[in-house]
Amino acid sequence: MSAFAKWLAQACQEAGMRAEQYGAKVRIIASSHFLTEEVECRSDSDGDLRWWWSWGKPIAAGNDSARILTPDEVDDLVDAIARVVAVPIRRRP
Repeated sequence: MSAFAKWLAQACQEAGMRAEQYGAKVRIIASSHFLTEEVECRSDSDGDLRWWWSWGKPIAAGNDSARILTPDEVDDLVDAIARVVAVPIRRRP
């Protein structure tokens, strides 16, 4: 699980996000420093490894919310995480 976390942290960094690995967890900090998310690689009830949001839900594919992502689907994971932490900040007029 730590190897998957390291892989994900590196992929997030390559995508321009600040990511720190803590064992099987990865903390992703948006460039604006307003949004931070921590995801964790752990088994689901069937014993399959999955990535989990900090609020306890498994991470699903952005284009198919019924498809839960596996730890191997790093590109899709980075996209899903970026949608959460890289929300553009609205500027006041």
